[in-house]
Amino acid sequence: MATSEQPPAWAVRLRAERRARLWSQKTMAVMLRNAADGEAQALLPSIATLQRYVRGYEAGEHHPGDLYASLYCRVFGLDHAVLFGTCQLEPPPSQPTEHDAANLTAWLTTTNVSEDGLVHLAEAAASLADHHTQHPPAELLTEVMALHGRTQRLLRSGRQRLRQTRELLSIDASLLAHACLLLGDVEQDTSAVAFGKASDLCTREAEASPARTLSALAKTARWTGRFAESADFAAHGFVCSAPPSTRILLAYQEANAAALMGNAERARQAVNRATALAATAPEHPGSSAWSCPVPRQAVYAISVAYRTGDPDAALRAVEMADAASAPQPPSSARTTWAQIRIGAGIAHVMKGSLDAAASEVAPVFTLAPEFRISTVTRYLTQLDRRLHERRFRRSAEAAHLRESIRDFNAAAFPPLPQEHP
Repeated sequence: MATSEQPPAWAVRLRAERRARLWSQKTMAVMLRNAADGEAQALLPSIATLQRYVRGYEAGEHHPGDLYASLYCRVFGLDHAVLFGTCQLEPPPSQPTEHDAANLTAWLTTTNVSEDGLVHLAEAAASLADHHTQHPPAELLTEVMALHGRTQRLLRSGRQRLRQTRELLSIDASLLAHACLLLGDVEQDTSAVAFGKASDLCTREAEASPARTLSALAKTARWTGRFAESADFAAHGFVCSAPPSTRILLAYQEANAAALMGNAERARQAVNRATALAATAPEHPGSSAWSCPVPRQAVYAISVAYRTGDPDAALRAVEMADAASAPQPPSSARTTWAQIRIGAGIAHVMKGSLDAAASEVAPVFTLAPEFRISTVTRYLTQLDRRLHERRFRRSAEAAHLRESIRDFNAAAFPPLPQEHP
């Protein structure tokens, strides 16, 4: 046991941290008590006794047990390794006492997050997902990352009950999946893959439904050219327990990826599953990251149709979307509306009608730069490739449309720097 003349380094740190905050030993005792939740507080001794403990800890007479060490970490906002180093806890006494049982109970019931706090985090994460299309992706990504940071600090800076840890991991899995989508929108595919993998790990640890994570992974795999993986991610997510709106989305994601890999039969089967489910499913908020309302269904149906060589089916999907939407799209549907118009343009180009294609795509060029996400610019790039076909090389109208596409994409919101967390 260390003497008061030569306290160990961890004891010196405890005393230095308290003095840096200009707290007396009595104030420190009060702070330790306040750091415990209601159940743990009921098991703690009086303030006078806690003050005596503080005095002994700072003198190095004995090391704080698990409970008091966690309270110190919570009060100072420091990790255990930073505050106490690598020193070992004192061995338990050879003779069990009532205090030992009470200390164990207090440790088991100590938590750094309240039930209200968990509800608030879950609601905040859900709100961000429900406003997915209402804000520019770079702006929304900042908010998602801030909430992810708060959740991570709770997970890392203290301890929770096992159920609460799983809930925090489940909340963070949703945030990481949402960040994965947004990173793809701002053309940060490498970061999107990393966030998708992190979401998958958190989902597994939390034993939560992987549907949202698999939807995010399917999108990222599609954009990075891994079409077979994308289709398999989406197919796996479809059979998981998930709301109908998310299952519709996953079925269309499988169809889109299957069409891209040249498997038209699998694409048609997936579209049929999505259509059948959509016919009976209740409508979900159209701005959610995990919903698939009629306009978004149309975007996928258009994509599958023109990739399987059926421009007439694509135009029927455009009519379906237009029938379900107002003449002017709401702000929450800017990018979906743009994709529908581009899809219509591609279908008309496939049919050789440049006038109709230009008429469909022209309104898209007014889209504000912050909403020119990768999904929109990449669709326009696909249109540009079709306009480059041999049959249009002498067409002034095709050349003008291609120039408009290049100008639009060049003025798109710049992607985030690669070192974005």
